[in-house]
Amino acid sequence: MARQKAVVLTSIWKDRNIKTATKVKVMKSMVWALGSIQYGVEGWTFKKSDRNRIEAFEMWYWRKMLSISWQEHRTNDSILTELGLERELMGKVVKLKLQYFGHITRGSAGQLVLTVLEGIMLGLRHQRRPRRTVDT
Repeated sequence: MARQKAVVLTSIWKDRNIKTATKVKVMKSMVWALGSIQYGVEGWTFKKSDRNRIEAFEMWYWRKMLSISWQEHRTNDSILTELGLERELMGKVVKLKLQYFGHITRGSAGQLVLTVLEGIMLGLRHQRRPRRTVDT
């Protein structure tokens, strides 16, 4: 979905009268915030492949914005240096997840959610091996 929003804004990326800094701001406000990149990310479980896909999307986007083809054999570091940026999309995702975790652990989301997260159950049965009975 975020990729679709990026493609819709192609006329902005190709316009040479718009400064690169302005394009970066448009990208961060329109694509990252409104696209599905940060929507509902608090509940996602990330695997290494998911992290790689998010980072690949970020670099794909910067290349598209600068009209750099994959066939030019430019490294990701050279593109980020040209823009004067660092990779930050995955950092924002992790920050959102941590904020949500803090929200839950403070009990703001309700006691049931906190109980499920902590895994504490009230009752008489102890969490240990049952007693052995002697057969007589």
